[in-house]
Amino acid sequence: MASKIPYSKVFDVFKAGRDAGRSAEETASVLILLGDGAPCGHAMALRNAFLAEKTGGLVSVRPLSDPAALDAPYDIAVLVPGDDAGDLGRAVDQLAGRAIPCAIIVQSAVDVHDFSHLDYQDYEPEIIAVSDGDDMLEALARWIVGATDKHRAFAANFSFIRPAEVSSLITACAVQNAAVGAINLIPGSDLPIMTANQAKLALDIAAAYGRGLTSARLPELAGVVGAGFAYRALARTLLGFIPGVGWALRAGFGYAGTLATGNAVKARFEAADKAKPSSDTALAPRYISIEKR
Repeated sequence: MASKIPYSKVFDVFKAGRDAGRSAEETASVLILLGDGAPCGHAMALRNAFLAEKTGGLVSVRPLSDPAALDAPYDIAVLVPGDDAGDLGRAVDQLAGRAIPCAIIVQSAVDVHDFSHLDYQDYEPEIIAVSDGDDMLEALARWIVGATDKHRAFAANFSFIRPAEVSSLITACAVQNAAVGAINLIPGSDLPIMTANQAKLALDIAAAYGRGLTSARLPELAGVVGAGFAYRALARTLLGFIPGVGWALRAGFGYAGTLATGNAVKARFEAADKAKPSSDTALAPRYISIEKR
């Protein structure tokens, strides 16, 4: 009986899925500030990356020199400076004053601006020094996931952020399930907890891909439950051959099993996205404003 998943866990899973879906529907607003002489490759990579797949993605592209660029609230800001160090410092000051996390994109470490002498506390700018557009987007995605509590909404709206968001979700759940397996105070109690955690993970990943809590999620949840029982059966078999290391095996299966399950769910959504017609993969971004100098 201990291996059965109690109704309370089922309720918790669906509540978590509902909450994840709601958080993915939040507005995700981005301010992109381009300086005079900003690298064209970085500017174009950002413009192509910030194509919203949902109506919640709001993007504003403004000159770095525009003192009115912060007239509207934003969740994050991305700055691509050129030869305008004075404008960069003013913009960073404004963003820090309004508690808006910002990242500064430069081509190399030589171009990095020093803000260490300024007291920005929790809003010190993130410096991303890369020359390649793909590397820049990977680093920017990782920063966005850690910089805002709307990371799920950003992933749902902007596809380049999803790998970083989903990787973070899978790793966190795997570590949690490893701890559950290692402790296991009551024999058999780890399975329902791990399975519930993995089911929540599946719904979190679905939300990151812009999928809500509907009947279409049942295949993912059924696969998670089936995998949980399969991992448990394998763990019990190994325990019979290797006595005395039960906690380590349970922890290892909790971690590895969660990684495998999470990546399988991720692969399912990636395949579904690739199967979409190209015209459906992205909406025209909802720009707050676009200005060129």
